[in-house]
Amino acid sequence: MMKGDIGIFLELIEGKIIVKSASSISHYGIRIAVDGSVNLQVRGGTAGVIETLVGAAKPISILNKIVELRPAGKIASGITEIPFSMHIRQPREDNLDKFYETFHGGNINIQYLVTVDISRGYLYKSLSTTMEFIVESDKGMY
Repeated sequence: MMKGDIGIFLELIEGKIIVKSASSISHYGIRIAVDGSVNLQVRGGTAGVIETLVGAAKPISILNKIVELRPAGKIASGITEIPFSMHIRQPREDNLDKFYETFHGGNINIQYLVTVDISRGYLYKSLSTTMEFIVESDKGMY
């Protein structure tokens, strides 16, 4: 139903939402959310009490932005492309020390996700999809 191509350049993330539908879709708005989190994980077996408590910790949010792409309206039948572009960090923001490269390790995951949500009201289920994007830098910290 929906897929997208995402590219990131410095603090800008851009791409397009592709909606394929056999009939038109009425909606109450299209939103895009960008989330980043650090997840600590403990593998079973030799974990002690402290490691077990840390393993049960909630993810630490390091990025959370939501942008309304389109107000309520209709998406025509067929293939509709909705381009988007958003800054995930402004130069003046005070989160320079919290923005890390994507990492998937044995005990820690640093992950960034973009989620598109098309709200359709009470009688219809909202349409939603999530995709991971990769953050890299030359210095190891973005």
